[in-house]
Amino acid sequence: MQREPELAQSPGPQQDPALPPTPTMPPPESVSEDHQPSPSHSPTEKAVEEEFEFLRCQGCQVEAKCPKLLPCLHTLCSGCLGAPGTQCPICQAPGPGGSDSLALDNVFFESLQRRLSVYRQIVDEQALCTRCKETADFWCFECEQLLCAKCFEAHQWFLKHEARPLAELRSQSVREFLDGTRKSNNIFCSNPNHRTPMLTSIYCRGCSKPLCCSCALLDTGHSELKCDISAEIQQRQDELDAMAQALQEQERAFGAAHAQMHAAVSQLGRMRADTEELIHARVRQVVAHVLAQEQELLEGVSARYQRSYDEIAGQLGHLEAVLQRIRVGGALVQRMKRYASDQEVLDMHGFLREALSRLRQEEPQNLQAAVRTDGFDEFKVRLQGLVSCITQATDAALHRRASPEASSTPRDSSDIDLRNASW
Repeated sequence: MQREPELAQSPGPQQDPALPPTPTMPPPESVSEDHQPSPSHSPTEKAVEEEFEFLRCQGCQVEAKCPKLLPCLHTLCSGCLGAPGTQCPICQAPGPGGSDSLALDNVFFESLQRRLSVYRQIVDEQALCTRCKETADFWCFECEQLLCAKCFEAHQWFLKHEARPLAELRSQSVREFLDGTRKSNNIFCSNPNHRTPMLTSIYCRGCSKPLCCSCALLDTGHSELKCDISAEIQQRQDELDAMAQALQEQERAFGAAHAQMHAAVSQLGRMRADTEELIHARVRQVVAHVLAQEQELLEGVSARYQRSYDEIAGQLGHLEAVLQRIRVGGALVQRMKRYASDQEVLDMHGFLREALSRLRQEEPQNLQAAVRTDGFDEFKVRLQGLVSCITQATDAALHRRASPEASSTPRDSSDIDLRNASW
């Protein structure tokens, strides 16, 4: 009868002396290979996975093994945690650097994972007795063990613990099961010299440890600092609740700042879009104006060319006529010299002499006076004025950007008055 209390397993290693030890629950690996739970795709299992998705590592999104709670309150598995001092992969906050800010073992996530594993075994009807590995029929909330009918009978003979049939637990929701395991969680004395774990309901605020009755009586130095452990737990929970309430106010302040920042980003995007549209419109306006000026200049050049060409063409026709008369007259004189009789020379001499005399009076006009090479200078000047107007406006805009005094003067640098420019 004295060995039966060993059913209550000893607590796991403590991460913080101020926290009570966590009772050991059968881990998922304790299930034999012949009774491994098969993946369930039932609506219940899907609902459980969705509700407790927060147990996954926030870095790799798989079930966290040895979850670690960072100072930024993100939980990562040991693989995603990396070397100490690195940034959190979620929020880029500086990782745990010194000994005072080491990542904490998330015992809450570990315990919840173990209890969910037991619940899944119970629901899948593949739970095995913790002692003899036979099919389990009962669950002891105090020992946190699965028991078959035979082991349950022996267990209840020595210990009057709260135990319930698995068939009854299968009808419960996962929240009801977890609530039952949470309320029946045992807290043991922190004295490592006990041969068997000793249940306790006393907490020493001086030692920041749970103590059994014997250890509390022996600890005379902190007699005024001892209290009921449930009161200490409630006080800590109330303290965390108060801090959470204060954080809600801070959350509203940060939410308002976040909304303002988003509004600023949206306004920045609208300003960018408006400015880009203005640039496109003004550039199209400038291009259209330049193209219109180009067309006007080309038409002016073409008209000037046509007028000059018409003048030169008239002169060219007169020259060609004179040349033809000269050539005809010279050819006629040579033919008469060769073939005309004396009488024919006497008869035609007067007429030819008068015609050749008039032809000799013809003189060609000055070629440079006829062809004015400076007739297109006007268009070159207008073109240079157009280019100067654009380049000078661009240089002035660049100067305003580089000069702090000029940049303080409100002026739209895109307002280029091309229409009033003198060409």
